[in-house]
Amino acid sequence: MQTGNTIILALGASNQPEGHPNQWLEALIAILSFFIGAFSTSRISNLLGPLRRSTLGLSFFVQGALIAIAAALVQAEIVPGLHPDSTEDFLQLVPLAMLSFQAGAQCIAARHLGFNEIPTTVLTSVYCDLGNDPELFVPLQQNWKRNRRFIAVVLLLLGAIIGGWLSRTNEGMAAGLWMASAIKLIISVAWFVWRKDGNQKPAT
Repeated sequence: MQTGNTIILALGASNQPEGHPNQWLEALIAILSFFIGAFSTSRISNLLGPLRRSTLGLSFFVQGALIAIAAALVQAEIVPGLHPDSTEDFLQLVPLAMLSFQAGAQCIAARHLGFNEIPTTVLTSVYCDLGNDPELFVPLQQNWKRNRRFIAVVLLLLGAIIGGWLSRTNEGMAAGLWMASAIKLIISVAWFVWRKDGNQKPAT
């Protein structure tokens, strides 16, 4: 995700892409917000205990809340949704920053949980790791990392398909954001009610 934003940022030096002279600014905001989200989530999680249920629950609650705020801003037409033309509105930077921040937090959560084989935001490395896996075709029970990578690809594909169709409804872009927010908040609640691991300190 941030690879593409970095390229767009670089293209801004030559006033590209045409018709979107300020898209470099959107890319810059996305990159900075993603980094700040990853940086702050990492520090706060390490301070509170990265594997504590309360820490993970709080992290996903913040992620879900940020998506919900972005959805509300779009649905209330305070900020514009998707534009088929070259119209640009700097208010779009507000939900963009929120969504990028929570994406960074999501990546850190995956790292702390030990699922390094699932970047959660990009698939390039996942495709590479699948192609490089010498046990790609072994039975399901013998390669859980491969299984998780494959499931990540399928779920991201399905999510994009569902999001695309939701964007065509009367609710537009906000519908997909509300669904994403609901999923995050459900995960947040799940962390608080999840059965405690005896090797972990109790959540607070």
